[in-house]
Amino acid sequence: MVPSELAKLSAEITAITDHNSGGNVEAFSKKFSAERKLIVPGIEIQTIEDVHILGYFPDINQLKKVTEIVYQNLPEINYDPEKFGYQIYTDENDKFTALENLPLGFPISLSLESVIEIILKHHGVPVYAHINRKFGVMYQLGLIPDHPVNIAEATTIEELGFIRKKGLIALSSSDAHFLNQLNTRYSIIECEKLSLNSFFNALVRGKVKTIWDL
Repeated sequence: MVPSELAKLSAEITAITDHNSGGNVEAFSKKFSAERKLIVPGIEIQTIEDVHILGYFPDINQLKKVTEIVYQNLPEINYDPEKFGYQIYTDENDKFTALENLPLGFPISLSLESVIEIILKHHGVPVYAHINRKFGVMYQLGLIPDHPVNIAEATTIEELGFIRKKGLIALSSSDAHFLNQLNTRYSIIECEKLSLNSFFNALVRGKVKTIWDL
């Protein structure tokens, strides 16, 4: 997906959460801003337990700092793009600028607890991703750990009920890897205005309705 296509088809607010990297967020954010839409800077980190956890950040600089920590803890292996896929960076005009040779598709050497601490230290909001699918916290660990995470991603109505029974805020998103997956699931965040501050205030206060609430 390139910035212009994503900006054209996305909702007003979209979180970019690439796997173990925030390297493309700045370019997408510039394009979205030109279209009067908002990017939430984010990342999906794969911990040493093979758990995927999302981090949403109030600004790109905090995301960059977390991305650097993630890069420092990736496994030291040779990445073969022919085998694992090409990892491409782009600018806001859809021009390819670089290839990433770090093994972004592998777990880092930090625990789930450590990753949550890092996200919080950098003023981010941690979110358990797709909890019952592969690499979800329930799938991998069989439970919701006693960590300071107040939000979890629901991919089914059954997960929605489970998350809320646990006293967590439920967030539904498309987890789109291709354009035709955009908006298949979504949440409505009751923001006062189209800004990151308003988004985060609404999110942490639970001002969220999922697709199944409508």
